[in-house]
Amino acid sequence: MINQSNTLAFYNSNAHSFIEQTIDVNMSLLYQPFIDNLPVRPISNQNILDLGCGSGRDSMHFANLGFNVTAIDSSSALLDLAKAAAQKRMDYQDTIEWHCATFQDIIQKNWQRQFTAIWACASLLHVPYKELPELIDGLLHMLTDDGVFYASFKYSDNEHVKDNRFFCDMNEKRWETIKQKTNHEFKDKIWLTNDQRADRDEKWFNIMIKR
Repeated sequence: MINQSNTLAFYNSNAHSFIEQTIDVNMSLLYQPFIDNLPVRPISNQNILDLGCGSGRDSMHFANLGFNVTAIDSSSALLDLAKAAAQKRMDYQDTIEWHCATFQDIIQKNWQRQFTAIWACASLLHVPYKELPELIDGLLHMLTDDGVFYASFKYSDNEHVKDNRFFCDMNEKRWETIKQKTNHEFKDKIWLTNDQRADRDEKWFNIMIKR
């Protein structure tokens, strides 16, 4: 099992700069297909799990639309700054429930069928490839029967370490292998997008799962 402590240490040590780089990135090209695929229910009855919330950018966006949001991050430094940003930027920051927890912590929680959607934007990419099928199975247990799961990875076919952070990349072949190893049946759609940060020239592999 790959030691994730270096990745976590990076985010705790670089929380301020990471938030500055990400909190104002325009994510509308990803928000819309996600929202379009949500179950047909009143917004106030929908619970979104923001998995690896980072700057809190996406949690704040969904909460501003009226969704109930549970924001998770394993970096206490990032989570504290995200909460502070929400207090400054939102009138109703109490619509976000914040938790400092790892992915494995979340799997142990009694959250079966609690969420109509899971948003995992650039977060599962820190999980080793061989661990993803079991983790995805555990997360799918948390979705309602009509729930939606979005995830994104850097587009490639390997695992690597950059700036002391571990990255698991994804492509079509790797994703097909993961699907065969999960215990859930689901429909999925995959597509590529460009990084929305001005100083990046990377492609991202996007996945939309519907139960």
